[in-house]
Amino acid sequence: MNIKDLLKIKSLYDSKLIAGKNGIYNEVTGVNVLEAIDIENWGRSGDVILTSFFALQNLSDSELDMFFEKLHHIGISAIVIKIERLVYQIPSKLVELCDNHLIPLIQIGKNVKYESIILDILGPIIDKNINLLNKYYEVHNELTSLALRMPSIDEILYEFKKMILRDVSLINYVTGTETSTNPELCHVTILDKSEVSREKYMNFNYKRNKVIYNNTNPKIVGNQIIVEIPFLGLDDYNLIIHELQDSINLEDFMIIENAVKFMQMELLKKYVISQNLFQQKNEIISDLINDKLYAKKDIDEVLESLNINNYNFYQLIIIKLYQHDEDKSLDKNFMLPILRQIRNVFKLSFKHIAFLEKSNRIVFILNFDHNQNGFTMASIEKLMNPLVEKNTFKDFYYLASISSKVRKYEIPKANKEVLDTQKILRLFHNSNKTLSYDDLGIYKLFLESNSLEELQKFIPPGISKFRSDYPQLFETLEVFLNSNQSYTLTSEKLFLHPKTVRYRIEKIKEVLSTDLTNPEEILQIQVTSRLFKLIEGTK
Repeated sequence: MNIKDLLKIKSLYDSKLIAGKNGIYNEVTGVNVLEAIDIENWGRSGDVILTSFFALQNLSDSELDMFFEKLHHIGISAIVIKIERLVYQIPSKLVELCDNHLIPLIQIGKNVKYESIILDILGPIIDKNINLLNKYYEVHNELTSLALRMPSIDEILYEFKKMILRDVSLINYVTGTETSTNPELCHVTILDKSEVSREKYMNFNYKRNKVIYNNTNPKIVGNQIIVEIPFLGLDDYNLIIHELQDSINLEDFMIIENAVKFMQMELLKKYVISQNLFQQKNEIISDLINDKLYAKKDIDEVLESLNINNYNFYQLIIIKLYQHDEDKSLDKNFMLPILRQIRNVFKLSFKHIAFLEKSNRIVFILNFDHNQNGFTMASIEKLMNPLVEKNTFKDFYYLASISSKVRKYEIPKANKEVLDTQKILRLFHNSNKTLSYDDLGIYKLFLESNSLEELQKFIPPGISKFRSDYPQLFETLEVFLNSNQSYTLTSEKLFLHPKTVRYRIEKIKEVLSTDLTNPEEILQIQVTSRLFKLIEGTK
């Protein structure tokens, strides 16, 4: 009901619209009697205010201005004034304020009873609310019956279409897919966006997009009502209702409210089932890569079940997340959406791929033939760069290690390779980095050592003693050699004055009896420094 409709009710038959004609389409949602000017404490948007001018009679012009500012801010729809009790003519100030604030001012005679006006206004509103509640109950019962049939997403959408008499679509942002009761409506060009004002019984946020439907013949211009389906704290799903002709009314929104809640529960049920399968698959892949499947027959069955038994070759990659600030306490759950985005990127890019996801890492197994490209550092960085550019790794950085190409019964060997490559990455890199086992070079020799004692054999005693006796000088030497013997870069990295760096380097030359111009001596020191990191990392 709006003010134009209000003027047609029986109790206002002889009323007059004195001012605020431009607010005649203001919506009416309630009615109240003005007895005091503290309207901010009890007034509601859509209220019609009834008054005999008693509460306003002693207000100055400035106080009336302030009072009408409150009315406007609250969203009062109209004022009905009874004359011939306190006033015989409505003051011009009141007329002016109502015109300025687009608040219709309606004059009634002294014999019109407030009770009759209140009943005439509230009657249709109460009836409307009863109808809405009945509709809600009816739809709820229908959806409860639907849930017992264990429907698919397609079946659910078609049931919604029957209820609302409009085509509906569900967008899954995880897979980038759209399921619709009319596929012709899936591809659109957005012309305009707006918010849908929230009514009393609307619990979700709605948007309305004006769009061109590009796949219809001819192309249609229409509206889409869009509502996010809250799902495990993530905005993965949008329900779309296609408004091709009439606008959606409040009864329709009651159906949609039920539909969103129903979809939440159905998606949650499907998620629980998928998580159980996910855990089972994680355990199977863990056994496969950790060499816990001893019979070739078992390996073949596992690969078949994972749909990665089509080609001769395999590669593994581990992508592991680390915090930029290791002292900062972050919930491990922060990593889950990031790992999920990585997983989706890889699944969309590679057809025959399986994955294992745990804690802060994800392991992919790729199956391919000799004509196809496997994982390469360039291809991985190409996949990861868009995520980096979107600031996906805000609090984290990733280290990605790639195995060599292996046959199916050598998958545990590939797993060892990616784990060993992760060790090197972790020791020498603290930002986004991808490294292949094939590119480890001399590190392979050291990684194949079976004990710390074997690694110690590669360290010259003189350098070991120097590091023990002069740890600060050894650190300076490490940075100096890694900075291409630049005094300036070394001073910047160690936060030292260049003169201090020069003094330390001279001291190092003296103690080690070297002038740091012999490439063999430099190589030996650099290899030794990395061996120390390997040993300490292994410990």
